[in-house]
Amino acid sequence: MNKPLKIIAILLASLALILGLGIAYLSFVFDPNQFKSQLIDLVKNKKHRSLRIDGNIQLNFFPKLGVSLEKIKLSEFESTTQFAALDRAQVSLALLPLLQKQIVIDKVSLHGMRLRYQRDAEGKSNIDDLIKQDPEVKEAESANPSEKQMRFDIEGIDIAQSSFEIDDQKGELKGRIHDLNLSTGKISDKNKTPIKFSAQFQFDKPKAEATININTQLRFDIEQKILDVQDLKTQIAGKLGANPFDVQIDTSALHLSQTDSTSEQIKLTAKLSGAQELNAQVILNKFLMHDKDLSIAEISLQAQSKQAGASKQVDLKSSLKMVLDTQILQLPQLTMQIKLNDPKLAQADIVVPVTGQLSANLKDKSLNTKLDAKFDETSLHTTVQVQNFSNPAISFNVDIDKLNLDRYLKSTTESAKTDTSKEDDLNLTALKSLNLDGLIRIGALQVKNLKINQVALPLKANQGKITMNGIAAQLYQGSVAGSMGFDVDGNHFQMQQNLSNVQINPILVDFMQKDIVEGRGNLNLNIKTHGKRVSQFKDNLNGSIRTQLSDGAVKGINLAKSLRDFKAKILNKTDQQQAANQLEKTDFSAMSASINFVDGIGNSDDLDMKSPFLRVGGKGLVNLRNSSLDYTARATIVNTSTGQDGADLAQLKDLTIPVRISGPFDKLGYQLQFAQISSEALKSAFKAKAAPVLEEKKKELKEKVNEQLKDKLKGLFGQ
Repeated sequence: MNKPLKIIAILLASLALILGLGIAYLSFVFDPNQFKSQLIDLVKNKKHRSLRIDGNIQLNFFPKLGVSLEKIKLSEFESTTQFAALDRAQVSLALLPLLQKQIVIDKVSLHGMRLRYQRDAEGKSNIDDLIKQDPEVKEAESANPSEKQMRFDIEGIDIAQSSFEIDDQKGELKGRIHDLNLSTGKISDKNKTPIKFSAQFQFDKPKAEATININTQLRFDIEQKILDVQDLKTQIAGKLGANPFDVQIDTSALHLSQTDSTSEQIKLTAKLSGAQELNAQVILNKFLMHDKDLSIAEISLQAQSKQAGASKQVDLKSSLKMVLDTQILQLPQLTMQIKLNDPKLAQADIVVPVTGQLSANLKDKSLNTKLDAKFDETSLHTTVQVQNFSNPAISFNVDIDKLNLDRYLKSTTESAKTDTSKEDDLNLTALKSLNLDGLIRIGALQVKNLKINQVALPLKANQGKITMNGIAAQLYQGSVAGSMGFDVDGNHFQMQQNLSNVQINPILVDFMQKDIVEGRGNLNLNIKTHGKRVSQFKDNLNGSIRTQLSDGAVKGINLAKSLRDFKAKILNKTDQQQAANQLEKTDFSAMSASINFVDGIGNSDDLDMKSPFLRVGGKGLVNLRNSSLDYTARATIVNTSTGQDGADLAQLKDLTIPVRISGPFDKLGYQLQFAQISSEALKSAFKAKAAPVLEEKKKELKEKVNEQLKDKLKGLFGQ
């Protein structure tokens, strides 16, 4: 070796020896713990937080420059409350790259890290001061940009047994993440590294607990700013409320860059168990994000729920477009099929195909959708607008040409009694969050065999109060107008309805299967009720029902026929009991009556029925508590020259005869209470009406006897 090279080699060796001896000396002599107080004061002055280091600070100089700390605590901003704590932390840097102004992080290790995050309803958090950049630092960075790009090279990251407490009032999130573990392989430019992450979640808002496990491989390209995610498998299992759930997210490849992000397919599957079983699968095909535009060639959703022997299934497909700047999302070609299977329905299987479109503004938190459906004999068109997703205000319009609910609802005419002891209390508190304002229009509606046309149902719901003001419809040659309301607090229900110029008989026959009254007229209802259970609604019913009818008949009894039978039994005065006979009826030209209800007991005392030969008044009770009637009508014969068999009842003119109608609603009986007519009234009526007839009969008999006597005398004397 020539002499200059030897000199250079000796100088380098000497320099390395001196440097090594210096580092060794610093390692033995230098104690970084003497700087604890300066570090604590620096944090106090710069960040207004209290730093506490109960463990040792240890520095390593060769072959790697590193620092390790133990038992560290940091307070909240200008407070003694603990914000963060750390059992042990270690960070090491490769030494030689520092000579080239490159930072190569060799290893990061954090054990027993505990953080506490808080944010109030206005959005102010306990880390705002930490993430706010110092203006001096920002100015220095802009004035002295790095001459060389930082080299990104981490031997590995190890985070173990860490936890986070979260109390986010604005995001309505409160809970704890614990047993957090993260481990990686070598993370460097253009190097594929495995990633493993696990943690447990326990939240009070929303009520949920879960364990999450993520396994994947990452590849970074620092220069091109590209991240490739491969073989991603994410599993989240836990409980939502009291119901177990399991969610899996998978993709074979996800490419992320500043300009383009793509994936051939991302799949999510979810399962919720419990009283209601739910299974769902979402597949995103051909995911593409270019610049600030997101598109998905096809979103496929399949969801199925099962509960108490019934099932619901939804199949949805659509393309998706979203502009990230404006945060406007669109589903321009939405197709959906809803399948219902419920043995409790008259038609167990129902299939509803739906087409339409949807757009949402995620920045303004608003949504607009138009949907069309055609199923069975029904065509439906609806528009829906939603404002404020966190507390949605929903406005809508629904137009239906024809809807036959009886096609789907089983008849409840069976007389089986409900065991109210097993009936659950109504729990409708969830309706308090409902905020609705809309209109439902139906061209032809059939429900409970009641046939209604041109139905208009304005619906509003706010803070647990649900109202339908301005109800209008056409039914049975007349019209209906009114309102209904329900208040979740106390389950209070009220209804005002006016039926004008309707045919009452087909309403009663179709809706109540009661063929008891004929006629045309008006019916006014003004009732209210409440109850913890549905069965209590009739017990607590208050209000009134009023009716006015003309040119009709009361079915089940023929008063004219019954009174003729009475005339034949007028002397023994026995009551006549008979069951209702739908072939019999009593005609009337006008009838009005009202029922006033107090706690399920209705009182009626103003019956006024007029027919050509009768005037009928009456009073009695309608008992909704036990579904029975006890009513006494008082029929007075006023005209015997016309009307239904009137001339045959001339002898009973001006008599008032009680007719008792009583029994359960489904088995009413009629009793003509002849015995309650006083003897003197009977005698007077009979004498006044029968005497002229008897005198005439006596005269006819006398003349007849005289004629017969003459004939006998002639025979006797042979003339």
